[in-house]
Amino acid sequence: MDNNSLKEKISKLVEESQDRLIEICSRLINIPSVTGDELKVQLEVQKLMMEMNMETDFWIPDDREIRESSYFSENGESFQNRPVVVGILKGQNTGKGKSLLINGHVDVVTPEPLDKWKTNPFQAIIKEGKLYGRGASDMKGGLGMAMFCAELLTKKIGRNDGDITIVSVPAEENGGNGTAASLLRGYTKADGAIFPEPTSNQIQPAHRGAAFWRIYIDGKASHGGTKYKGISAVEKGIKIAQVLIELEKVRNETICSKEHFYKDYPLSAPVTLGIFNGGQFTSGQPEHCLLEGCIEYVPGEKSKDVIQSFEAAVKNACVGDEWLENHPPKIDWFGLLYEPSETPEDDAFIQMAKQSFEKVLKRTPVVNGFEAGTDMRLLRNNFGVPGFMFGAGDLAMAHAPNEFVDIAALIEGAKAMTMMMADWCGVFNI
Repeated sequence: MDNNSLKEKISKLVEESQDRLIEICSRLINIPSVTGDELKVQLEVQKLMMEMNMETDFWIPDDREIRESSYFSENGESFQNRPVVVGILKGQNTGKGKSLLINGHVDVVTPEPLDKWKTNPFQAIIKEGKLYGRGASDMKGGLGMAMFCAELLTKKIGRNDGDITIVSVPAEENGGNGTAASLLRGYTKADGAIFPEPTSNQIQPAHRGAAFWRIYIDGKASHGGTKYKGISAVEKGIKIAQVLIELEKVRNETICSKEHFYKDYPLSAPVTLGIFNGGQFTSGQPEHCLLEGCIEYVPGEKSKDVIQSFEAAVKNACVGDEWLENHPPKIDWFGLLYEPSETPEDDAFIQMAKQSFEKVLKRTPVVNGFEAGTDMRLLRNNFGVPGFMFGAGDLAMAHAPNEFVDIAALIEGAKAMTMMMADWCGVFNI
C-alpha cells in the first residue's frame, strides 16, 4: 500500500473505531489514581495491554534502589503498591523500522475542590462533544490515545517493523520517580520517544525546567497601637515579592523569550508566587512571613545557575534595608527540581512527526515548547533519546475542576499519532 492510501486508511479506521478510543480513555478515568494511589489503574493498564497482545512487564520499584539512583527526586514517597507497567509490541523487521517508546503517567492531582465539579471527577462522562473526568486532559486521555493507536496499527493496519514500547508510570506529578524506576529497569533505549502530555495536538520538542522555593522572613512583633516599635515581616515580604516580579520581567526579556521554542509566548518562563503567608494576630506587627513558589526556566539554562540568580535577586532586595541586611531572608529549595530539555527541530524524529501530522491532517502542525516540566528530561538528558510532547488535551484544563478533552481533538490526535507510528516504526502486511 502506498503512503497516500495508508494515510486514508488510518483516517478512516480511527473514525470508525472512535468508540474503542473513548472506551480505553474512560476505563482509565473511571479509576481514581491521585498520586500515591496508582495500583488499581495500573492493573487496568496491564489488562488493556494484554487485550492488545502486548508483552507486559509489571513490577513494584524497590524504594532503596531508586533512592540510590541519580535520577531520583527526593520527596519522601514510597513505591509500595505503586507499580510501573510496560507493554511491548515487538518489531517483526527491526532492520527496516525504528523503535518508539511512549511514556505516559497514570497519576493525577487531587480533584479538590469537589464543589467546583459539575460531574463525578472519577466517572468519565461525554457531554457536548467533550470527555469529562480527572485525567481526561492530563494525561489518561493521552496515554489512552497512545494505547489505542498501537492497537489500531497492529490489529487493523499491519505489523510493526520496529519495536513499540509503552511505559505507564506512577509518580509523575510530584517529581517523575516512576520514570526514573523505568530507567533502572532498562527502558532507556529507543530511536524516539513521545510523551502524550496535553499539548492541544501541537508538537512540542522542548519543556521547561522548574524548581520550588520557600523564603522565610523574620520581623519583630509589637502591638498594632505601637507599630513603630516592631518590624512587619509581611511588609518586608511584599518588598521581596516585588523584586521577584521584576526578576521574572528581566529574565523573560534577556534570556527566556530568546529560546527558539518559547519566543512566541506572552510569558516564556514564569516566576510564580503561589503562597504568601504571614502574621499572627489582626492588630499585631507580623513576626514571620513565608513566601512559597516556583521558578521556571528554558532549555539552555541549568538549575544551579537559575538558583544562584534567584538567590542573588533576593539578596539584592535587602541592600539599603537595615533590618533585612541584619536579618536576611532564608531560602530553601524543596521538592520538585526539573532540568529543562529539548530536541532540535531539525532532528529526524521531529521532522518525521511534522510530516506525518501534515499528511494525515492536511495542515501544518504548530511546533513550540511545552509550558511546564515533563519526564522527557530523564530520557533525553541522560540517554540522548530524541523526543517530544504530543497529546489532545489542553494544558489549561490540566489540574482544573471539570477537566475534559475534546473528542474531536482526541480523534485528530489519534490519526496523527498512528501515522507517526507507521512512518517511524514501519508497517507491513497492510
